[in-house]
Amino acid sequence: MQLLPELAKKIIHEVESVMTEQLIVVGGQGIIIASTDKNRIGSFHEGATIVMKSGHKLYISDEDAKRLKGVKPGINLPIYYNKKVIGVIGITGTPSVVEPYAELLRRMTELIIREAQQKEKEEWETRGLEAFFYEWIHIQDVDQEFIDRGQILGVSVEIPYICVLFQVDVHHRDEVLREAQPLMTDFFQRSFERDPTDFFIRWGNGQFILIKNAKNNNSPTKLSRELAKWHQYFKKHYGINLAVGVGKTFEPFKMNHTYNEAKKALKVAQKHHEIVYYENLLLDIVLEEISAKTRQEFIDRILSEIQSDQELLETIHIYYKHQLSIKDSADALHIHINTLHYRLNQIKELTGINPKCPEGITLFLIALSLLKLDNHSINQDPN
Repeated sequence: MQLLPELAKKIIHEVESVMTEQLIVVGGQGIIIASTDKNRIGSFHEGATIVMKSGHKLYISDEDAKRLKGVKPGINLPIYYNKKVIGVIGITGTPSVVEPYAELLRRMTELIIREAQQKEKEEWETRGLEAFFYEWIHIQDVDQEFIDRGQILGVSVEIPYICVLFQVDVHHRDEVLREAQPLMTDFFQRSFERDPTDFFIRWGNGQFILIKNAKNNNSPTKLSRELAKWHQYFKKHYGINLAVGVGKTFEPFKMNHTYNEAKKALKVAQKHHEIVYYENLLLDIVLEEISAKTRQEFIDRILSEIQSDQELLETIHIYYKHQLSIKDSADALHIHINTLHYRLNQIKELTGINPKCPEGITLFLIALSLLKLDNHSINQDPN
């Protein structure tokens, strides 16, 4: 392993928070690559070269500082990784005074390096999983070579999986989006009741994907509860709005079907930051495939005469929501039954479409759904 300047700067940053003495980190060529004194960075340190050759601690006195190039009084300690010296860390001051800190300094430094290496290893593994699942989602069939690669990564392509896509609301501030990644991963690892063969990885800007083992998912309601808990937790504790789309199909060796289902469900879920299951989508699936231009043309033809009248829009919305029940709709709108009849007749006269007949019901339902799809405002049922 090579001690790079980025890691050396991290070591200095972490250590100087608990020590007031001047510190340096020296790389394999005897050059100071990080220091609390920025003026020393890039200079040669002869004492460090002695430490790297001997592998032992070096005390530097005032006399030593006069004869050795680039050094100051203090203590230099070898930094070990896998039993090899990869650098030197130095603490400036009278050796007898800074001696009590020396071993602490070495231990902290080597701990930081091990943690950095572990994090880098995890990052490589994560990137490997991301690339593998991305490829799996976009291929039709798998071959033996692909199956073998999956086994190396700990993924069995013979397991039937369900895809769940998460999208953090992109309207959140940039720092919220950055913080969401470790928070989402931490929730999956600590709080989500999962199977050892489940995977959770990044999937783009504020997007994540859960690859859920469907074979061991004996209770769909259990997954629903876990996702609801996830959704509510982030809203309550971090103010983060999540949209969640859940696929339906699961079959061994294939991933693209369930992924495309989750993708369509997520598109619907993003409108209100909710959890949407593909199996519950009916009209939404068809409407999502209609172009924006065609949607607008249909809305204009059906609703143009009443689109600016919120009272009539609310009336027809509540009327259909309450299954064409005159009594229930009037109660929900807090109006008399005769008033409701009057409004429905108004709608018929203005649009030329009867909201009570099968054809009219179909046209108005589609138009209202498209209006909702385009994020126009429709007054909701106050009850």
